[in-house]
Amino acid sequence: MEAYQDLEKSWADFNGLDPAGMVACSSGTAALHLALEALQLPPGSKVIVPDFTMIACARAVTLAGLTPVFVDCDDRLLMDLDCMSRATTDRGLDDPKRFLARPISCIMAVHVYGRRCSEDVLECAGLWDVRLMEDLAEAHGVNPHPNTNAACWSFYRNKIVAGEEGGAVWFRDPEHAALARQLRCLGFTDAHDFSHVPRGHNYRLANSLAGLIVKNLRAYRADLSGCGLTARREVEAWYDEVCPADWRMPPRDAPWVYDLMLPFKGSLTGELFSDHVVGELRKEGIPARAGFKPMHEQEEYRGCRFVGGSESVPGGRVTHYPMSSQMAARIIYLPIQPGKTTRQDVAKSFEVIGRVLNG
Repeated sequence: MEAYQDLEKSWADFNGLDPAGMVACSSGTAALHLALEALQLPPGSKVIVPDFTMIACARAVTLAGLTPVFVDCDDRLLMDLDCMSRATTDRGLDDPKRFLARPISCIMAVHVYGRRCSEDVLECAGLWDVRLMEDLAEAHGVNPHPNTNAACWSFYRNKIVAGEEGGAVWFRDPEHAALARQLRCLGFTDAHDFSHVPRGHNYRLANSLAGLIVKNLRAYRADLSGCGLTARREVEAWYDEVCPADWRMPPRDAPWVYDLMLPFKGSLTGELFSDHVVGELRKEGIPARAGFKPMHEQEEYRGCRFVGGSESVPGGRVTHYPMSSQMAARIIYLPIQPGKTTRQDVAKSFEVIGRVLNG
């Protein structure tokens, strides 16, 4: 058995899925792109995507020749159900006729920072008779919805189970999985006759990376060297002990990172306060990060928004995505790295944050 095939089998077993539907690939972005192409969605149709997410989610949609429809987040940083419902009606769109000509064909549910999307959001796909795909890159160990059509993961070096790079996508329909295997290998068939139909991509996963991911998966499951779920929960608890209650975010289903919501302090000569805090933490050797920059603020997606009603956010800006805009200004996250993150690191993080806030 090749190492990438061992990964497919091991990762399917870890997630309680049929190995026949698992397809290893070169990255999490590749997994998203393969999923959208293998599901064979109508050309040009729309895919509901969170506004507060990693840009790879939106870019996979456009790479597949589809159109993203961005949805604001709620206070858990996940897609807001009410906003998502507005996205399916002409009330929330600049051009209803154009929308009706290209209907929504898929919901991309992203489990941001290890929080599982609500059941109501996941169930919408069945209610609306559209495909459901899930991005679980930041939520290793969270089981996909039973009716999901495709579930995607990243094994980038900062993920819970990691290699240097890598990804995987699981399909409920074995025919979609078979097509994805062909697409990840430039469209080659088993005949290897260089016909390349359908057109594919070079999304194969190197065996050396696959072997590293499998090794780390086994260590995580066995909690070897204190790197498993129990150890990650312990680090998370250290943060909870010192994080002010009004900064805490809702519980995480998978403790990937420790995100928190800073008090709103506006901007500093155009720089978001969250970016400023992260910069100060990094000066002290703490690998913090700011939250996502919303998709509607990305230059390449400024024309893809639907209009759900303008609202002001703190600081006086007017936005169609008030919650994701606010969260981008306030959310930062700190590392949960068992064996590397110590109690002293946790205490130091909040000392630095306090100093910046009071400075």
